[in-house]
Amino acid sequence: MVICPQCSTEHDPGEEFCQKCGKFLLAIEDSALGEEKRSVKLFCPKCQLLYKKGSYCRKCGSLLMQGNPSQENGVQPLEKKSAKRWSREWFTLLQEEKELESCISKLETRRETVSGEVLDALSARYKDRLKSLSPLHQEIETELESIKKKALEQIVSIENELEPIQKRLEEFQSLHKSGAVTKPDFIKEKKELRKEVKSREKSLKKYRQILSLLPRKMGGNVASAGFSGDLLRPSALLTACIIILLIIAGGYLLWPHHSRSSGPAQKEIATPLSTPPPPENPPPSLKDEKDEKINSLFENIRQANLQKNIDLFMSCFSRDFDGMGRKRQDTLKMWDNYSYLDLSYDLKRQTLTDDSADVRLEWLAKTSEKSNGKIHDGRTILDVTLKREDGRWKIVEIKPVS
Repeated sequence: MVICPQCSTEHDPGEEFCQKCGKFLLAIEDSALGEEKRSVKLFCPKCQLLYKKGSYCRKCGSLLMQGNPSQENGVQPLEKKSAKRWSREWFTLLQEEKELESCISKLETRRETVSGEVLDALSARYKDRLKSLSPLHQEIETELESIKKKALEQIVSIENELEPIQKRLEEFQSLHKSGAVTKPDFIKEKKELRKEVKSREKSLKKYRQILSLLPRKMGGNVASAGFSGDLLRPSALLTACIIILLIIAGGYLLWPHHSRSSGPAQKEIATPLSTPPPPENPPPSLKDEKDEKINSLFENIRQANLQKNIDLFMSCFSRDFDGMGRKRQDTLKMWDNYSYLDLSYDLKRQTLTDDSADVRLEWLAKTSEKSNGKIHDGRTILDVTLKREDGRWKIVEIKPVS
C-alpha cells in the first residue's frame, strides 16, 4: 500500500502521484514486531513508526531519530556523532535541492527540442520534490541550531568553572614561591587542582569539536566539497582573514602601533618546581644545549596561551622588553574573547651568540570565539630577539614579518 503524505489518501502499489492533491506517494513500511521490534534503532518522531534502516519516514517524510519512541521526550546527550549525522543530512538535502534547481532550469532551456508533455511532467515532479524538501531542511537546521546553542552553553559554563580553579592554582604557586606553604601541601593541592582543570579542558575540547562539526553557515568548520565555492565567497574570505589577523595579533601582542610590545605570549611546559631528570646519554654540545633552551622558551609560550597562564606567559619576557604592563593587559583581553584550540610553532632560522640570539619563528593557530563558537585558522611569522637573563633565554623584542 502507498499513502499520500499530504492528504493521507491510500493508493494502489505502483502509483507515483496522489490523484487527489498531486503529491509524491510514499510506501508504508510495516514496523517490526516481537523480537524484531526490540532490535529497531530508528524511529519517526511524528508517526512513532520504527525502522531498521533509512534516513526518512516513508509515511510523513520526517528525519528518523536514533533510539526508540520512549526516548523522544528524554534528555538526549550532546554527542559528536549526532552533530556529524545532522550536518551530513543537511548537506545531503542541500545537494539534492541544488540538483533539482539545476534540472528545472535546464529543462526550461529545452522547450524547443523536447515535447511539452515530457518536459512539464518532469518539471512538475522536480518542483514538487523541491517543495517537499523545504520543511525537512528547515527541521534539520532547527536541530543544528539547537546543537550549537547547547554546545555554546556548555562551553561558557565550563569556562566559568575553570576560571576560579586556575586562579586558585596560580595563588598556590605564588604562595609556594614565597615560602608561605609547605612543599607537600603545595604538591597535593596542585595535583587536585590540575585534575579538575584537566577534566574540564577535556569537556571543553569535546564541545568545541562538536561546534566544528557543524556547517560553516551555522558557525562550524565543515564545508561540502560541492559547495565550497558558495560557502567561501570573496567577501567572507576577506572578513575571515581580517578576523584571523586580529586574533593572531592579539594572541601574541603584535599590535601594529607598537611592534616592540607585540610579541607572542609564551609559556613553559614545566612549572618552576619541576626539574629535568639527569641525562643518561653524554652531555650535548654547547650549541645543542642553547637550541634546546630556545625551543623550551617557545614551548612555554605555546603552553601559556593554551592554558591561559599569565604568570608563566610574562616570565618569558626580559626586563628590557618595552611595554610589559600593556602587553599583560592585551593578553588577558585576548584570552577573554578567544580560546586556543591548537597552537604550534616552527623555528625557521636562528643566529646565536654567547648572550643573544635572533630567531625567525612561524606560528600556526586555531582559535574559537567565545561569543559564537566560530573557529578560525591563522598563520604569522615573527623575527624575535632573545637575550640570556638569570640563566634563561628571554624575549627582548618582537617584530612581525610582512
